[in-house]
Amino acid sequence: MDNMNLVFQMNKFVGDLHVFKTKVHNFHWNLVGEHFFVIHPMLDGIMSEIDGQIDSVAERLLMIGHRPHASLGVYLKHTVLSEAESKPYGAKEAVSFMLADFKLLLAEINILMKLAEKEGDQETLSLMTDIGALYQKHIWMFGAWVA
Repeated sequence: MDNMNLVFQMNKFVGDLHVFKTKVHNFHWNLVGEHFFVIHPMLDGIMSEIDGQIDSVAERLLMIGHRPHASLGVYLKHTVLSEAESKPYGAKEAVSFMLADFKLLLAEINILMKLAEKEGDQETLSLMTDIGALYQKHIWMFGAWVA
């Protein structure tokens, strides 16, 4: 079984998650305005979720006989996400940026799911399905809040 496309996409996703967590942390540190007390603790929860997802995808790579990337340079070279400037962010701006990133990440998950299915890797497919379902919920909730 030649699963190198799947391995590449999984490693790319690990990098995406690291970049996303850094962005969320940036918003957490730099959040200002009237919704601070609602959004600031919510960002803690998102960062915790991302940590778990990074660990799950990296460990899955190890389980299928490959090593996860562990380099910021490699992450930035392959990520679909852009970095965010360190500056003050209002709640709607931060949530809007995260909403856009969740949509990009969900598209990456859909690619991973197709590759996992093609490879017959039900465990990776299940992992990505679970993360994708969570992202769909975040997209719905963030979109409702921003509207």
